[in-house]
Amino acid sequence: MKTNDIIDGVSIKLNELFGDGYTIYTNNVKQGLKFPCFFITTLPSNKKKLIGNRYENEINLVIHTMLEEENLEEFNNISDKLYGLEYITLINGDILKGYEMKTEISDGVLLFFITYKFFTYKEITRINDMEEISNKGEIKV
Repeated sequence: MKTNDIIDGVSIKLNELFGDGYTIYTNNVKQGLKFPCFFITTLPSNKKKLIGNRYENEINLVIHTMLEEENLEEFNNISDKLYGLEYITLINGDILKGYEMKTEISDGVLLFFITYKFFTYKEITRINDMEEISNKGEIKV
């Protein structure tokens, strides 16, 4: 599972929640934004090694909601719907649960923060250090 898989899952869920009336951006757009829109970005994420070949991954996202004009009532309605991102389904069918959800309005943009946690396993290829060894010993009398 990769960060882009999670961003794709969030994009799909946003489309389910808000329909085609909102454009969803996942890459930087220098100009020509279509309003209303969502812009999905990543924040610093973590990967913690556990026992053996197991890892705990934490992907932190922020979803920027931009309207043509700042509208507090509309931001409140959108904010309520964004909590529907608690569960997302990835393209491969995996379901992820979001944690630490919060909203904030800054500079006329609604920000929605969410963290997705999941475990991964690293495939270990074992190398046979030694082929066969044989030992022949004799005792001289």
